[in-house]
Amino acid sequence: MMSSVPSGDKKSKLLVYSVEECPVCGQKTKRAFAVGDYVTKDGAKCTKCGNQTRVALVYAEGTKPSG
Repeated sequence: MMSSVPSGDKKSKLLVYSVEECPVCGQKTKRAFAVGDYVTKDGAKCTKCGNQTRVALVYAEGTKPSG
C-alpha cells in the first residue's frame, strides 16, 4: 500500500478522524479518532433521532507546517 504523504514532507502531521453515521436519519458526525475505532463499530447515540450510530469512515487530514 502506498502512502499519500510525500516522502520529503517530514514536518506535516496527520490528524486522524472518525465519521459516525446514523443508519436511520443519515446524520453524520466527525470526531477525533479514538484507539479501537474501525468501520462498522457502534458509535454514540444520534443527537438528532436517538438511534445507535456506526463508524462509517476513518481518515487522516494533513496539517500545514507552522514554520
